[in-house]
Amino acid sequence: MKYTLLILYISVSLFAQSSLRNRIDEIVNTIPSSTKSSIFIYNAITQKSVYEKKISEPMIPASNTKLFTTAAALKLMKSDYKVSTKIFTDAIDIKSGIIDGNLFIKGFGQSTFELSDLDSLIKNLINLGIKNIEGNIVGDDSYFDDIYTRDDWIVNERANVRLPPVSATIINKNQFVVTLYSRGKVGDKLRYSIYPKCNFIKVNMQAKVTTYRSYPRFSTSFNKNGIAVKIKGGLRKRRSSRKYVVNITNPPLYFALLLKEKLLQNGIKVRGKAITGSTPSLVTELTTSDIKLSELIKLINKESNNYLAECLFKNVGAYYSNESGNSFYATQAILSAFEDGNILDNETVVVDGSGISRFNTVTTGSIVRLLNYIYKDEKLFKDFYHSLAISGVDGTLENRRINNFVLGNFHGKTGTLNGVSSLSGYLTGKNNNIFIVSIIQEYKRKGSYFHKNIEDKILLELSK
Repeated sequence: MKYTLLILYISVSLFAQSSLRNRIDEIVNTIPSSTKSSIFIYNAITQKSVYEKKISEPMIPASNTKLFTTAAALKLMKSDYKVSTKIFTDAIDIKSGIIDGNLFIKGFGQSTFELSDLDSLIKNLINLGIKNIEGNIVGDDSYFDDIYTRDDWIVNERANVRLPPVSATIINKNQFVVTLYSRGKVGDKLRYSIYPKCNFIKVNMQAKVTTYRSYPRFSTSFNKNGIAVKIKGGLRKRRSSRKYVVNITNPPLYFALLLKEKLLQNGIKVRGKAITGSTPSLVTELTTSDIKLSELIKLINKESNNYLAECLFKNVGAYYSNESGNSFYATQAILSAFEDGNILDNETVVVDGSGISRFNTVTTGSIVRLLNYIYKDEKLFKDFYHSLAISGVDGTLENRRINNFVLGNFHGKTGTLNGVSSLSGYLTGKNNNIFIVSIIQEYKRKGSYFHKNIEDKILLELSK
């Protein structure tokens, strides 16, 4: 009797698996022949493959690259690691309220650091009783290399997504905002305001109010007194204002200039200049701002934040190499982090942290092996799982056309580039089955909406 029941159970299970594969095949067969697709579905409970299609084919992962960046960071640096911005001094004694030396602001890749965080640091300095700084304000960017733009570290880069400078010392994502007003008379120069408001930013306004569609052109340069901004071109006469984001080409100097101005505004006298340099080894830490790695990867994975991912990429490289963080060390860190788990294959090429680059190539096989490796490690899995977007609930999956079967049951990472759609993550199905899913499609026809709908249909079949 037991033998008969066992045979019956196995037969039912095999039939169910075959039926599921057939239903997924029906969906996959609707994909245009011109689309290059790779699909791997794996049962994390039984540790068996459910569905495979070209799982060893090298594909462009788009933002699924962030899975490798954040997973490597968690494995190497651990979830409670703090990414920080610190203020030091080389003064021997500060009890009198006078810093008879320099003040160093050193960034460690804290990409979330904003103006409000700077205000908190200054408040802490005030609480320490500091009233006078005799030396310079030094911006230290040495924790990363000084190659700030992706085009400089990725040769022949073809990505059309532009990011602010990726540096170790960061404030407001290394950008400031210029608001232009064209309410005046035609031919008048445009009025403007700047955020954050800074006296060291000097604007040479040459752009004028026009009667036709026109655009302003910005150029910036740093000098010994601050930042010179030249604005040419024009803007059509209108009542509403227009905001333009300007990238900061020298992040450590901008930070030092801004810190000096804020100190003066808060009644702390500064005798020296705002300059750039390196923090010496014999210093005293005065105050710090930080964010835990577990919180940072949530911002990266749920919202697919490219800038934060690129900063973490270099952070991983710095931690791994104990040198200035750069793209080479970051790539080596990611490759070495998982070499012991037979996760990556020869087709795995990671050149950035965000997935913007089309030079990244991975296989769905390597993604599923990565996610399975994390699933089997309790320490890694909790924080990694909670960093992913939840279907129909938050992040990049909040507004997907999700059926009730899938609502809240899929934790994953989306990916989108021109001609590329990807989706990978964990799906909780019937009977608490946990499926590890990875789908990558490179398409020429039918567009993003169609191919993302394919992904959603596959998730639905797995949920039934």
